Amino acid sequence: MFNFIDIQINRALYLIKKSENILIICHRKPDADTIGSALALGDILEKQNKKIKYACQDEIPTKFFFLKNANKIKKIDQILDNIINYKLLITLDCGSFEQTGLHNFLKFSDLKAPIINIDHHHDNPHFGRLNIIEANASSTSEIVHNFLVKMNVALDKNISTSLLNGIFGDTDSFKNPNTSHHTLKTTSDLLASGANLKEITKNTLQDKSLSTLRLWGKILSEIKKNKTFGIVYAVITKKDLQECNAKSEDLEGIANFLNSIPDVKASLVLSENEKGEIKGSFRTLHDHIDVSKLARSLGGGGHKKAAGFTLPGRLIKQNNEVKIII
Repeated sequence: MFNFIDIQINRALYLIKKSENILIICHRKPDADTIGSALALGDILEKQNKKIKYACQDEIPTKFFFLKNANKIKKIDQILDNIINYKLLITLDCGSFEQTGLHNFLKFSDLKAPIINIDHHHDNPHFGRLNIIEANASSTSEIVHNFLVKMNVALDKNISTSLLNGIFGDTDSFKNPNTSHHTLKTTSDLLASGANLKEITKNTLQDKSLSTLRLWGKILSEIKKNKTFGIVYAVITKKDLQECNAKSEDLEGIANFLNSIPDVKASLVLSENEKGEIKGSFRTLHDHIDVSKLARSLGGGGHKKAAGFTLPGRLIKQNNEVKIII
């Protein structure tokens, strides 16, 4: 007996079967999950003689270039002229249409190709023609693994590594509460299929550049705690990035790291990026706390345990205080 997700997957497989040119889209500010799930699905579809292109609003962090085809993910503005040539769009890990970045260049109503929306954000508005949304999944990579199992295709080491990289990233190396029995079973299957966990941990946990370590050192020396709410927070200005010769991508992982402090209910990292925006990243390990509600109140969103927001503006540190100028 089919459940709703099985029906959606079968419909998605039908759309894929009759589509030759397919565009796979990662969400803006791409992370391990959106990249891993996109590359794995694209690799399988290429093996089925589909013409696959990958797109993202922002550049892919170089630490993910060890994954097969990561260098093929182009910025969206480079493929817009050919958007009408794609018969199908597949979005991976995009919590909303705005997360695709397409809204910066065209209206949703201008899109002629159907969208298959594959995601695990609990607040996803189901913007696709087909929506494969599993909020209980640890990651979109876990959902794509289920998708590929139902396709009855063989997973090689590259596809398995891409998927495990996504799961490893979104579970914070299996430490987050979203790590379920099914997540670990999926991980076991991927390892059996050749996933390179050593390479994943090397690029995710071990290969910290000198600029990254300098930036983290500065953050750790300045972190503060709101005792009333039990929130630890850090503020990183554009000047901080420049002084450490660092980039915004060097901040990845610091919000999770701050949650290792005893008696912390949640962490918040506020940072300026190169585009003149303020980015906020919330993290928590507590089951009774939903940081996505905080992020949504500021125009963002995400998961119950990991969420974020972006605002136009800048941060100013002055006299041991932080001012937000919007």
